[in-house]
Amino acid sequence: MKRIGLLVSALVFGLAALALAAGDPAKGGELAKGCACHKSKGDLDGLDAAALTAKMQAFKDGKGENKAMIAIMKKQSDENVADLAAYYASLPKK
Repeated sequence: MKRIGLLVSALVFGLAALALAAGDPAKGGELAKGCACHKSKGDLDGLDAAALTAKMQAFKDGKGENKAMIAIMKKQSDENVADLAAYYASLPKK
């Protein structure tokens, strides 16, 4: 019986973590108001949230050629990264 309780608890906490990792598109939209380049290009619109998160996390970790994006992403929390990814993923592809 204890094993079932532990399994259910693990499942609930795992789903909660996934929900947080998914991000909030509305919050991401607010954060993205300062993203003039990507807003005008639409180059991130409709891309996979997981791929966007990985790319933004790489910039946050100082990886990549784009020094401006590295500087911008280093200032973002993990929650902001997830929210931004959810926002761009929610937009229709151009």
